[in-house]
Amino acid sequence: MLPNDVKDASRLVEWGLHPRALPEAHPEYRDLVRRWMDDGGFKAIVASVAEGLKLRVVGVSARTGIVLGTEMESVFAYTISRFRRNVSNDDAAVVALVLVAACATFYPAQDALDSDEIMSPSATLSEIRDRLTKLCQALESQDRTGDAAAARWRKGWQYIRALPEIVEDARRTARSHLHGLVGLVLNHLFETGFVAVDERQDGNHLYVATPRFRMMLAEHAAVPLLDVARGASAAMEAAHA
Repeated sequence: MLPNDVKDASRLVEWGLHPRALPEAHPEYRDLVRRWMDDGGFKAIVASVAEGLKLRVVGVSARTGIVLGTEMESVFAYTISRFRRNVSNDDAAVVALVLVAACATFYPAQDALDSDEIMSPSATLSEIRDRLTKLCQALESQDRTGDAAAARWRKGWQYIRALPEIVEDARRTARSHLHGLVGLVLNHLFETGFVAVDERQDGNHLYVATPRFRMMLAEHAAVPLLDVARGASAAMEAAHA
């Protein structure tokens, strides 16, 4: 192992801390990704550099670049309080439910995560908002039967269930209404490179999940809430069929 190997490995990890950067736009990044794919020794060095920073390599591809996950104690770890100034750690359950609804909308079936499809899934803000409503309704119903998981998320779904769907004179991305709350979380996903956005005049923007989103979600696919979100929509669609 040469000093330049460690330097190059560190550079690749550093690129991963810029989630909206893509290899196709940066020659150095593209070359480092190719080296990771072709050189097993370099791959091991990258993993070691990441581990030293309490990061982990989720995956690497020519399309996404390097996707990094974090350990909880890492300085790079995501916390709700860093998400946005007007969202506190007390809102962790609320934000988590919105994220689960977004995941279930983009990937309504588990097998969709297993294919590296060229066409990325998309959804409008209102579609994700409606999925969130169904998820919270399902959790409320399960809570009445004494379900432990529903009780654990009660603070989040009760807050969401109490929100009006949209407040026309409020800011588009504001937590005072459901439409704005979902927009707030989706804006964060855009800023961190997990979705692209096609903005629309009426505020019902179209969001497209990036390959980075699929790669990260595949690592955390075994989330019970995700199954609840998928099942809630399927049940309601069957009831209205």
